[in-house]
Amino acid sequence: MEKELLLRRYTFPTQPSSDGYYHLWVTDSGKKGGRRQLKAKTLNELKDKAYNHEKGINGQAGKTFKNVFEMVQQEKLRYVKDKEKRLSVMNTVNRNRSEYKRYFAGTDFENKLVTDISKRDIELFTLMTLERFSMKKKGFLSFRGILKSVFKLAYEEYWIADNVYDRVDFGKYKDMLLRPTPINERVHSDEDMERIMSFIHNKQLVSPDYLPAYAIELQILMGLRRGEVPPLTWSDIRKGCILISREQITVKKGENNPKEYFAIVNHTKTWKDRKFPITKEIQDLLDRIREVHKRIGYHGDYLFPADTDTGVITNNTIYNFYRRMCAKLDIPISRDRIKGTHSFRRNAITRAINNSGGNVLMASKLFGNTPDVAENHYYAGLDLDEAKAVLEG
Repeated sequence: MEKELLLRRYTFPTQPSSDGYYHLWVTDSGKKGGRRQLKAKTLNELKDKAYNHEKGINGQAGKTFKNVFEMVQQEKLRYVKDKEKRLSVMNTVNRNRSEYKRYFAGTDFENKLVTDISKRDIELFTLMTLERFSMKKKGFLSFRGILKSVFKLAYEEYWIADNVYDRVDFGKYKDMLLRPTPINERVHSDEDMERIMSFIHNKQLVSPDYLPAYAIELQILMGLRRGEVPPLTWSDIRKGCILISREQITVKKGENNPKEYFAIVNHTKTWKDRKFPITKEIQDLLDRIREVHKRIGYHGDYLFPADTDTGVITNNTIYNFYRRMCAKLDIPISRDRIKGTHSFRRNAITRAINNSGGNVLMASKLFGNTPDVAENHYYAGLDLDEAKAVLEG
């Protein structure tokens, strides 16, 4: 289907020329006249050459925006040797393709030759897209990222003489974006956190061997990413700290994997190991987990073992428990507020910053973010009661 669509732009000869070859002119910005000639002994061979030219297998012209986007994704995977890193890159590629499908698939823009796309074309398509979709800043940056990567590759490979993307002022679209959700609306209130912890402890009393209830409590106490919880082992507990050096990732269904699956990789999201001190609350929880292991007769190293391909509970298991808990507590989970288990990181980081008198650097080290990310994306704001006490001090 793709080949047929690409070749529709050409009118192929019905008979060979006097030299016995079938001939076809194609665009080529690398040539002085802007085009070059293909020739072949048979019509099918000529069509194959034209298709290869369009796909960029040979030549430098005839590449549509869609063609170059796919080349960008292939480039991302081509230079990744480490198997674990490749899993993460595959997820990125699948996410990029999903975003592309949302914003670009089925538009005239994706079928334009990159050599023919002007600054004005990008501006009009951006305007049209913002009118079609309601976007926040993060979504708009994702949309722009696709545009940027395509024109960057086209420019680096000399397929275009000027990177028109760099000439677009995307700042003029800021008033078309939705207002970002305030961070303090993306965390659980103190009252909700008390109810959540009570629910978790009650679940542990009613079903004392149900490990997901202990896993989510540890996530709350340590502000962990959901994927950092399942791979934790007793060997990670060292000198009063817990080492966080692995994560369980969800490998999404994509071109190279027919179904979604889970994999444990020996790195965190930021590729940096970190240590988290064991507080009294955490030590109490670890003691209770050891009791569970004794009751079920588990003698392995994982804190949260399960009968799965990876030998541990999955990210989905943790989230599903969270979802059921919120439903029973009548705590709304709104996609607009992005209030999933990741919100516990915001609660934990906010608590650490406020309790330390504003030490963002310490919080960023504890939770595995840069100070800017911790402050701009996770810190829900000052403890106003404490601030009032300071002002009245």
